Amino acid sequence: MKSVKVFALIAILLVLFVFAGCKSSAKPAPGITLDSTAKVETVEHKGTSLGVSSIPPWLSEYIQRNGVRAVEALPDYKNVYVVVGESNGSDLQQVLTWANNFDAQQQIGTTINTRVASVFKAHESLLPDETASKRRYDNAINTLTTASYTGLRKESDWWVHQRITEKGKDPVTRYTAYVLYTIEKSVLNQQIRDQIDKLKNAENPELDAAFDAVTAQLLELGLQWD
Repeated sequence: MKSVKVFALIAILLVLFVFAGCKSSAKPAPGITLDSTAKVETVEHKGTSLGVSSIPPWLSEYIQRNGVRAVEALPDYKNVYVVVGESNGSDLQQVLTWANNFDAQQQIGTTINTRVASVFKAHESLLPDETASKRRYDNAINTLTTASYTGLRKESDWWVHQRITEKGKDPVTRYTAYVLYTIEKSVLNQQIRDQIDKLKNAENPELDAAFDAVTAQLLELGLQWD
């Protein structure tokens, strides 16, 4: 099973301690739905062989609070947007290969598409009643999604090996790989603003006003990763 999640803002420290071979109250990876009676045991993780008992704080927050908003609430990430790639499988090498090939740039585009589309839709009433204007407005979403954004940095990666036992079923071994990318909020916000500015046309002030309204709402509180 594969899933990628990406969101924004809220939560603070909870360090999850995991030990090789120890039973624990570990939670399954975000997005995994299990029977309420399922027992999840953390067998080992990336740091186990190195004598590191705990997983990184960013991963603890991500797992325990089920999202990147919790990660962004940590002091180290308060000025960045966080992108976490995640893959689950029965083979460690398989999920590590996926993590190494994770396309954070594509995820940025997907997230911008979701966010921008909803904001553009909310401002449709500002458009002049012209087919050409509506077409340009609709095309703007595609332009923003396919644009190339710079500044993404790979910060960390980790993997966790868990054993899951559900009533009446054989135990299942699952490996989950996580990869953490960040981009400065000010950097991405400016690039979004620049892309929208390119869409404006001085010959159509009503359309430009709609684009300005979209820009203001998008950047008022920063992009919200849904």
